[in-house]
Amino acid sequence: MKKAFFALAFLVLCGALFSYTIDNYLTEATVQSNGGIHVKETITFTLTADDISQMSAGEGYRSIRLQDYEQLSSIHVNSVKVDGSAAGNRVQISPDNPENAEIVWTEVHEGQNTVVLDYTISNRVELYNDFARICYEHYGANWPVFATNFQSRMTLPEDSRGKDMHYQIYSPRQGSSRIDDLTIVVDMNDVPPGNYIGGCYLFARDSVHTSRVVNASALAILQNERESYSKQEPQKPVGLFDGEGSPVCCCSTVFLICLVLGLAAAYNTFLKPKKYPDNLMPPDREEPAVVAALLRNEIPEKDLFASTLVDLINRNIIDIIELEKKPGETMELKRERTILFLKKRPSDLKPYENAVLDLIFSDKKEVDLDQMAEDFKNVHTKDDAKKMSVEKNMETYHSEMKKIIKDKGLWHSSQGRTVRKSQLGSLTFFLVAFSLCIIPYMFSSVPNMGIEVVVLLLISAPGVIILAPLLAYYYSTMKSEYPKMYADEFEKWDAFRRGVQASRLKEYPPGSAVIWGEILTYATALGLADKVEKHLSELDALIVQKVQTVQRMRPHMYAFYASALEIENLASYGSRSGPSTGGFSSGSSGGWSSGGGGGFSGGSSGGGGFR
Repeated sequence: MKKAFFALAFLVLCGALFSYTIDNYLTEATVQSNGGIHVKETITFTLTADDISQMSAGEGYRSIRLQDYEQLSSIHVNSVKVDGSAAGNRVQISPDNPENAEIVWTEVHEGQNTVVLDYTISNRVELYNDFARICYEHYGANWPVFATNFQSRMTLPEDSRGKDMHYQIYSPRQGSSRIDDLTIVVDMNDVPPGNYIGGCYLFARDSVHTSRVVNASALAILQNERESYSKQEPQKPVGLFDGEGSPVCCCSTVFLICLVLGLAAAYNTFLKPKKYPDNLMPPDREEPAVVAALLRNEIPEKDLFASTLVDLINRNIIDIIELEKKPGETMELKRERTILFLKKRPSDLKPYENAVLDLIFSDKKEVDLDQMAEDFKNVHTKDDAKKMSVEKNMETYHSEMKKIIKDKGLWHSSQGRTVRKSQLGSLTFFLVAFSLCIIPYMFSSVPNMGIEVVVLLLISAPGVIILAPLLAYYYSTMKSEYPKMYADEFEKWDAFRRGVQASRLKEYPPGSAVIWGEILTYATALGLADKVEKHLSELDALIVQKVQTVQRMRPHMYAFYASALEIENLASYGSRSGPSTGGFSSGSSGGWSSGGGGGFSGGSSGGGGFR
């Protein structure tokens, strides 16, 4: 107990003294035909100036536990390189632990250090009655810091190909393992301090020649260790109130949280007393972009572009003719057409208004939006958009909208809906992944459950998968966030929004702006003018959403696949995977153990550090 306490105290002290990080740790070991093991370790460290100043000797070391070498002369260092250049090195008994040996390198520097240790340990394989066996600690418990990425590769002799092989990986924390031809690969991310990773490997006796002979069954020892260190507690019947950790409790809790969230959003939207009565008249003269940011928590580019056109029509700067197909007409009139006329261009137009006019009219006085939409069908990349002078005008429009909203102190609020949609996506992805993992486990225990638990699962599971994302989506679209100083202004504009929703304004086209004036302008900015959206649907092309989608597709797909890979790693975490390809016979096996089999519990452990 005292020994364990002092070892822990040593790790804590080392962690306090040195703040370096292990970015990557790759150890590649190959079993040699003479019973030795050739090891190549590539370790990438990041050292700070404080780390360097705290080193008394200015050197790094990799310690090897006593069980992994017979005597100091068994360790032969072939080379040590730091950042590709040969570095001074030596092999010694550890001054901190006489049971361990150390490979020391004498060159360290601030910043990232890539250290490559190439060494051989002789006479490591043992010959049992049934298999040859080698156990080796790939990662020692005495590293005092996290290792961000770890991988070990143990390659067995060529003469073991096609024959039975068995392995077991021992580690307090489990990762993933696989067989790649004759190599057993172990991966683990964020290896915590004090976590060893060792492996025992059984392979054909006749593939090596060594004098170390043991009169016992290596496979029987391995199977006994699997039973001792890998046994799990028998599954208990799940009751309706079976305490913490129950999948039923977990699902029900998630369901109740989402239900409360949905009810709160519904109350806030429909039942909460309103400060001002519904009002169809705009409460103030304000930029449509500001009103949209305040009430919608986003910058609805298409709606704001349309509201600008409606406002210009209202002010008699643009004239519009809308040809709408009447009921019963033949398909000869393929679709409605929207034609815009530039009547004048006053000198006091705002920059974003001029950007809209430049984008639509360029050097023309009359534009058919449908024809423009046809032209935009050939836009597939940013280069195509640049040829049509769209990107420059849209960039001006974007920057002006952004400036207006920032000047009002509403930039953070204008990003709220995007943030909530992102959170919604993460929540939905998590719930689906969670459900796919946990629900099969729950239903696999149905025979041990009471009927009331089965009924509860049938209610809770669909609620988690379907209802929760719907409630989250409702919450993300209905909730509004804004600075406290805009509380009263928000209530006034919210009363206007309710007034528009209660009216028939959504049935009026853009040309009716000469009648409705600013009311239709703000209604369009708030996304409440359906007919305006229909008649100006060509704006989807004008604001080159298709081009932006093409540009965004690659990073979005990358993010999706990155998330999928994380889930795959999570699903295989602690997996006991057997052979995946070639190499060995179908009788081979592999697994993980959180216990200390193979001589990895108690006693000394390797590791490393700086001094």
